[in-house]
Amino acid sequence: MPFRGSLQDVRLFVAAYEEGSFTAAATRENSTQSGVSHHIRQLEMLLDVKLFVREKVGVTATPVADILYRRCIEMLRGIDEAANQVAHYAKGFQGSFTVGIIPALTHRIAAPALLRFTALHPNVKVRIVESFGSLLPQMVASGDVDFAISTLHGGETGLHARPLLVTPECLVSRVNRADEPPVTTAMPATPINMAWASRMESRRAAISACLAAHGIGIDAELEIDSALAMLDLVSRSDWKTVTPCLMIDPIADAQRFTIRPLRNPDVNFEIMLLERTSTVLTPEAELFVDIFAEESRRGTEDWIARFRDMGLM
Repeated sequence: MPFRGSLQDVRLFVAAYEEGSFTAAATRENSTQSGVSHHIRQLEMLLDVKLFVREKVGVTATPVADILYRRCIEMLRGIDEAANQVAHYAKGFQGSFTVGIIPALTHRIAAPALLRFTALHPNVKVRIVESFGSLLPQMVASGDVDFAISTLHGGETGLHARPLLVTPECLVSRVNRADEPPVTTAMPATPINMAWASRMESRRAAISACLAAHGIGIDAELEIDSALAMLDLVSRSDWKTVTPCLMIDPIADAQRFTIRPLRNPDVNFEIMLLERTSTVLTPEAELFVDIFAEESRRGTEDWIARFRDMGLM
């Protein structure tokens, strides 16, 4: 039999059961004695049972009221728990946005930024789309994403590029010895096998020029669309790659990789915010960008401190 009563019926029934008096229940629930009596009578009619025996002083619950009380308590507790959880979502922003992010930044930065943001604003729906820097400008222009965190690929019409962070590019190799430090001052003495991230032509020329300036030749090359697959390849072989330093975790990756910043000439990775010139980011989107930039700076500063200790910067 479906229950047709109201939440107020249930609350007043519980109060009357616990107080043993319609008058005391009315005082407790800011109602009237006649109001409590009306709601109890309505419940009894709906359920076709007698819940209380009316006496000269107060009321006495019937056996069926004992059963109903236990279930009502569970229901009220569940409603309160749901209300407490929903109250958390009522704080802060309540919109939505879609952000495009290049693979070099989704590996270590996207997750902590998203965790921080959703802790502050759990009712904002955030959608992250991973894509190449060469594709993201068009995705922003077409509205496929609301904004992008990427590198700059020329002066795209209708887009505005806002600088967020400059981080060193680093040559990444696998660790060959258990005691090998995560930062090395040495450059490879022989031609190297280089794994390039796909669609990084704009960075490739500057990287190749820096390697050539240090007398490093490239023996074999390949391109990989997946940033994680590329790092996995490097960790298992003599293949090397170049990636922004913040993509490598100085603690978690210490047993897998050793890195060296590309300096003299310096090669840096510029992180930009790409947005349409005709629109303004929502406050929740701006906050996400700020948090993402903070996480990127934190990841960069950890490495820069190590580079300075080694005399590499």
